[in-house]
This record gives sequence, structure tokens and C-alpha cells, in this order.
Amino acid sequence: MKEQWKGFFFVVLAAFLWGLSGNVAKYLFNRQINPLDVVQMRLFLSFVFLLLYLAFVRRSLILIERKHICYMVIFGTFGVTAVQSTYLLAISQTNVATAIFLQYLAPVLVLGYGLLRRQERLALPNGLALFFSVLGGFLMVKGSPGAGLAVSIPGLAAGLSSAAAFAFYTLYGKKGLATYSPWTLLLYGFAMGSVVFSFYRLPWVTLVQYSWKEWLFFVYIAVFASILPFGFYFKGLNYLSPVKTNLTSTLEPVIAGILAYLLLGEILTPWQVLGCGLILTGVILIQLSGHRPVRD
Repeated sequence: MKEQWKGFFFVVLAAFLWGLSGNVAKYLFNRQINPLDVVQMRLFLSFVFLLLYLAFVRRSLILIERKHICYMVIFGTFGVTAVQSTYLLAISQTNVATAIFLQYLAPVLVLGYGLLRRQERLALPNGLALFFSVLGGFLMVKGSPGAGLAVSIPGLAAGLSSAAAFAFYTLYGKKGLATYSPWTLLLYGFAMGSVVFSFYRLPWVTLVQYSWKEWLFFVYIAVFASILPFGFYFKGLNYLSPVKTNLTSTLEPVIAGILAYLLLGEILTPWQVLGCGLILTGVILIQLSGHRPVRD
């Protein structure tokens, strides 16, 4: 139980940083900064900073076995790169709350995969937690009973792709944690993202197009929206099952909504406050459920 709460703390910390970064990203998009440029700078600078840190502090974490190169390519391309790209694109096409809600359909996909593989049981506590989390996120996006879910086709496609990528990132990343440190996985994930986006444009060509003020935002997003929260998320995944990790991270839209109110002056409606309460209830239920995954 002590290890579960330790994992819970790390995932909540990641959710806080992600919730704040969603508001920062929306601010950049409102300044007419290209979303693809933000994604590229996020991946490239995250790789550079993490590589420098490991080179000076934990050099042993840089090396991997040759037989795992293929795993790192798949994880970096369809995990780290896909998650970051689709998430920021969804924010640029919709609003922060809608993008985050669509991404947090990932627990449904993770649980569904676990049920198909017979690695999870749909017990009452985690079933209720899943229901409360999804319903709470929907109420946060809905805002009021009469309001429609105004999502453009590109925004909906990016959001659903983000959910699929986040589910894959969680499940496939759990496999890699059996062999490597979270920082090693992130390093190669960011490296692959930088390689993929080099076909879009070389990173230094993108960087010189912006002023030092935008550079500061890029650095912030690389460190506090990528390296630290993804590292904390993986740290939590060390102690929790993929379903518990994903469900706990659904605190992100609650945090994002509160920070949007405090920083941007966005008002939460009573229905959105109810949604926050439902998500919190879901997270508490999954933590207190005593749930154990079924092993093959």
C-alpha cells in the first residue's frame, strides 16, 4: 500500500505539470505560433537537456543493448512522439479542456486491452472509477446541459489519436520499464521524435525564426511539460498498474481547469465543478480499491 501511494504522488505531480503546460501551450497558439514548431522544439530541447543531464550525472543510463533498438524506435515514434504531437495539435484545434478530455479516453482503451488479454478484471471499484472519470471529464467539457460539444473534425481526430497514443505509451512503456530506467526510455523517445521532425524542418532552422521570449517558452515546455512530468509518470508506473496510472492521471483536466481559472480568468460552471468532483471520486476509488491485475 505504501508503494501504491508513492506511485500516486508521482502521477499527481505529473498531472499538475501537464495541466499547467496545456494552458501555456494554448497561450503560445493564441500568439499564432505554429503547433508543429512547438512540438518539434519540445521534443528536440527535451532530448538535448536530458542527454546533457545523463551524460554528467548518470552516464550508464544512456547505453542500451542492441537487441532493444527496435523497441526504442517503436516506442519513440508511436509512443512519445505521437502523444506529444497529437495532444498539442488537439489543443490548437479545440480548447484545453476538450483536448485533455479526449486524451483521457485512454484509460478506457487501456482497460479494454487488459480485459481482452485477461490481465485485468472489471471489478466494481475500478469499473465505477472508470465511469466517474469519463463522466466527470465529459461534464467539464460540456459546461452546461444545453451546451453542445463544439469540436471540429481535425480537433476530434487529433484528440482521439492522442487517446490511442497515450494508451499505447502506457502499455508499451510498462514493458520497457522491466529492463530500463524511465529516463532511458524518455531519452530515446525524445531522440526518435527529433529524428522524425527533422523531416519537417531541421530544429535549429525552426529555432532561429523566433525571439528569445519564445525560446524561454520552448525551454519551459521542454523541461516542465516533457522531461519532468513524463519522468514522474513513468516513476509512478513503476509502482502502479497501467490502469491505475492512467486513471490517476485523469486529475490533469481538473488541475488544468483550476489553473485556467486562476491564470486566465476562465470561469468554471457548476457542472464543471461537479465534473471535477466526479474525477476526484474516481481517482480515490481506484486508489482504495485494492485492485490487483491478473497475470498470465
